[in-house]
Amino acid sequence: MPESRLPVYHIGTRGIPTTQGGIERHIEEIATRLADRLDITVYARSYYVPPMKDYKGVRIRRLPTMKTKHLDTWIYSLQATFDVLFRRRGIVHYHALGPSIFAWLPRIFGHKTVVTVHGLDWQRAKWNRFARFYLKMCEDFSVRFPNRTIVVSKVLREYYKEKFHADVDAIPNGIEEPPAREPEEIREKWGLSKNGYIFFIARLTPEKGAHHLIRAFREMGTSMKLVIAGEGLHSDRYVDELHKLAEGDDRIVFTGFVTGATLDELFGNCFLYCQPSEIEGLSIALLEAMSFGCCVLSSDIPENLELVQGVGFSFENKNVESLREKLRALMERPEKVQMAGLVARRRALTEYSWDTVAKATEGLYRELKGKRP
Repeated sequence: MPESRLPVYHIGTRGIPTTQGGIERHIEEIATRLADRLDITVYARSYYVPPMKDYKGVRIRRLPTMKTKHLDTWIYSLQATFDVLFRRRGIVHYHALGPSIFAWLPRIFGHKTVVTVHGLDWQRAKWNRFARFYLKMCEDFSVRFPNRTIVVSKVLREYYKEKFHADVDAIPNGIEEPPAREPEEIREKWGLSKNGYIFFIARLTPEKGAHHLIRAFREMGTSMKLVIAGEGLHSDRYVDELHKLAEGDDRIVFTGFVTGATLDELFGNCFLYCQPSEIEGLSIALLEAMSFGCCVLSSDIPENLELVQGVGFSFENKNVESLREKLRALMERPEKVQMAGLVARRRALTEYSWDTVAKATEGLYRELKGKRP
């Protein structure tokens, strides 16, 4: 009789298949790649995922929760943790700082636990003082409570080593080689042409820095367009502020949420990709832009520089004038932009791969399986 597959339970995502969100994308890419070798369950939130039992071989368990800014994740994670206590013993994999507070409990019931830290969430501007205090405490929990801790960047690994003297595992995000698409749908919808726009995509929250990009772009005398893709999360007021900042400038295009072929067209035909984020873990959007051969211009936070240094360009974080100067300089050197995009693509496709990420994660699971609690 063949050995049963190792059970793995993912807690901390809104669900898969993803519509937006770096953590959701990370889990979907790993879980679906390992579903033929591991017995994988993803705990999802009922408002995010339609009724379904599985997705590409991954079991989906939908849980009701309160779709509120401060209680959503906590209530969902608590429910998922209690549910997993009575499941077949395996690996319980928590994602992000907030859910890590529960990582000790499954260990008492015989599970092994893993926490992946995707970024220092307490730095995000959307949280109030109490939420930031809680998330900062969870940094300590994310090392102390699980059997193993994963971070998604070398920068985060050094942070944990310096602050907690902890030797954590660094497993980055990844990308796939993307398709090449002509600007057909984006021309029809928004009048966009190849190399005729600057592109930015993210969940529209303050720490992603779209307001810096709009302010920098508005003062530039160019016929090029600025395309901002994405939607808010508990941040409708901020999205309204972005639209007010762009008011009266028909060069600035808000696409809302985009995916699939439309997103491929937006990445593949932009003049350059700009990421003005104030904080990051390891940006999947930035990696995807590089994989499409986009020239990348990012804020100079360490997590962005880990990806773009030597292959792209950076500006001083939160400095609108610095961003404007770099944009202007790159627009004046299109041949430099094109060459930088080719170099960025080579790095992304060579050094970052979801297949490699999945293999490293599976190796960590199987190593844990053979150890005592």
